Amino acid sequence: MTGKELIGRIIEHDNPPRIGFDFNGNNPSDFLHVPAAILRRPGEIEIDKWGREPSLVKQAPDFSGELQMTVMGNIYGRLNGITKGECVKGALQDGWDLLETYVLPFIDEGKDKEFENAHWEKSDKFVLGGMPLAVWSPLRDIRRIDQALMDTLLEPEFVTAFLEKTAGLSAEIIKRAHKNGVRGIIIADDLGTQNELFFSPESFTALFKPYYKKLADELHNRGMKFFMHSCGKIYKIVPQLIDAGVDVFQFDQPELSGSDVWAREFGKKAVFYCPVDIQKIMPTGNEKIIKEGALNMAEQFRKCGGSLIAKDYPTWEDLNVLPEWQQWARDVIIANAGINYG
Repeated sequence: MTGKELIGRIIEHDNPPRIGFDFNGNNPSDFLHVPAAILRRPGEIEIDKWGREPSLVKQAPDFSGELQMTVMGNIYGRLNGITKGECVKGALQDGWDLLETYVLPFIDEGKDKEFENAHWEKSDKFVLGGMPLAVWSPLRDIRRIDQALMDTLLEPEFVTAFLEKTAGLSAEIIKRAHKNGVRGIIIADDLGTQNELFFSPESFTALFKPYYKKLADELHNRGMKFFMHSCGKIYKIVPQLIDAGVDVFQFDQPELSGSDVWAREFGKKAVFYCPVDIQKIMPTGNEKIIKEGALNMAEQFRKCGGSLIAKDYPTWEDLNVLPEWQQWARDVIIANAGINYG
């Protein structure tokens, strides 16, 4: 069975013979990861390299580290050159009046043609396209998170107007990705802290759920699958996300709520695409804890029919998780991947 067929059966809850794999390097993987699209900024030279470019320093004078401008026009900052950074100045941070003249990035047509000619549709693996924007994340950055959270309560009409703009671009990206042979799209939308959501479930339902449904409908109408990454404790809105159409949840900390909880409560309705927990388990370096954690995750999802795609964290080195520790987890999962329906 090909990776394409296996992942399809897992997502459809169609008696897969084993859980899915997406491990780094030369380890087993059922996936081909590709860009859904490459975006470019309109009307100006991109300032997309880390440094202290004077025009960026002028806009973010209080930040002393390296700066970079994103395709959305936000300025990101980082210290010590070791992270992906955080937004220090949003493109619309100074006022919603700027939305009237704000222009979204555009799809790079040259790259789109290159992707079309790659013939991803011929791959035996499940082709998963990385989406360059999501639902909440663009708002979080373009207004900066503190202001964006206030906006959800004080200026919801502007939040909706901005989400309408980004939804249109997302729909076009999905259309292109489908043409290019992509079978699923993954978005990255961190919706909570370690303890709670960023906003109430009621605010999520009123403001954001309709736009997750728009994405899901665009995908499902083309026979594509909807993958969503989120960090944070988002248990309270998982039923709403499933109702909106999310097929697969990518959680790097499955034990924040518990693999047993995800499998028992949602394993028949959705799929979970997770490494062994990157905070509670893998960084311990304790062989017994890591192996037991890997076995527990595999066993919990095997019980509900195999609604698990086990993966590696893409950059274990950032967490100081050594290769040997990674392999302990992989070996246990691979050895316990089969589903027994008898």
